[in-house]
Amino acid sequence: MKRLGWLMFGWCLLLAACSGGAVVFAPAQPTPDVSPLIYTHASGAFSLAVPRNWAVYDQNTTTLASASFAPAGEHDPAITIAVIHPRGAGDSQNFAALIDQYQTQVRPDLGRYKENDRQAMGDGSWRATGLRLTPLGATQQVNTFIQRAGPLFAVIDVVVPESQSALVYLQSILNTFSLNPEAALEPAPLTTLNMASGTSLSVLHVAHWTTPDGVFFVTGEVANFGTETATDIPVIVRLETADGLAVAEASDTVMGHGIPPGGFAPFSLRFGQGQPALSAAYEIRLGEGWTPDPAARVIGPEALSWTDESSVQDGRLVISGTITNESGAVIRDPLAVVTVFDVRQNVIAAGFAPADATQLAPGESARYSLIIHEMGSEPANYSVIAQALPG
Repeated sequence: MKRLGWLMFGWCLLLAACSGGAVVFAPAQPTPDVSPLIYTHASGAFSLAVPRNWAVYDQNTTTLASASFAPAGEHDPAITIAVIHPRGAGDSQNFAALIDQYQTQVRPDLGRYKENDRQAMGDGSWRATGLRLTPLGATQQVNTFIQRAGPLFAVIDVVVPESQSALVYLQSILNTFSLNPEAALEPAPLTTLNMASGTSLSVLHVAHWTTPDGVFFVTGEVANFGTETATDIPVIVRLETADGLAVAEASDTVMGHGIPPGGFAPFSLRFGQGQPALSAAYEIRLGEGWTPDPAARVIGPEALSWTDESSVQDGRLVISGTITNESGAVIRDPLAVVTVFDVRQNVIAAGFAPADATQLAPGESARYSLIIHEMGSEPANYSVIAQALPG
């Protein structure tokens, strides 16, 4: 699997109203040569011809073949392709059922996507047109092409550009797509497509808010769509003027020991002096200067169990419980990470608390307690994740 050394989320958010956001892909230096280059996924599941100066991020596991392509100098992927071998996919009736299940129950952007129309194409594939909200509220038009070849099921998402010439260019690229039914992908549930992403790390559920004392916060979650645990991930929030000039900056790392594959962890950036008068937007930079550690290991639900209970004391949310070592080995530095959500599932507060023991032998438990002093709005629910490190 290819991995980005650092990601920048160029999410230029108007502080009075939401705007669009994006991920910068692995650097792709523009060159005079923009002739097509045949890209073949490492699994052999598919290929297509893309300009050689486009950036690519791909995922390759025994059950998922995925790749996203971004034009040189642009932040968002224009094309994202995901291929699996769904269990039980055989006749045309099953194909139609899989399409409906994917569109209504499985899409990674489920909850932010609304299908407007679905049409059968002359080659046996289907095209769905719809609208998708970015995490910060901007609207994207997305065309989704779904096709099969033998046991393979392919989904292609295309972000429709405003320019008609750019759309025609994207269509010419899509016409080179080829799906190889002989590729050896292991059968997997359709939900495997949830792991298809344009990058191994992504920022979700972002909120910004100001306390009664004038402190400005930007809070959210980081999701790990990769196949390795990500640790010590830096997050930088830069407040900018309407012209893009920096007026303030705050930085921290994502909370907890790390994010396992498929996991989430919150962040909370605090501007104690409040929002500067000249600031009109902000930018979130994730993982800048960060180097992945392939040997990193974080102990989680596979070896820990935990309880939680909540109460409100003097207007503050208090969450406490116990963490138990269910493994057969000693663990160290157990802690609990708490994420608080509003009714829209945006992060309105977060924090972490170490347990009252720095080491737990097999079967031992320790208490934790966390007080959430400030929240962006009325809390609707919260999550608790316990973690530890090998002893």
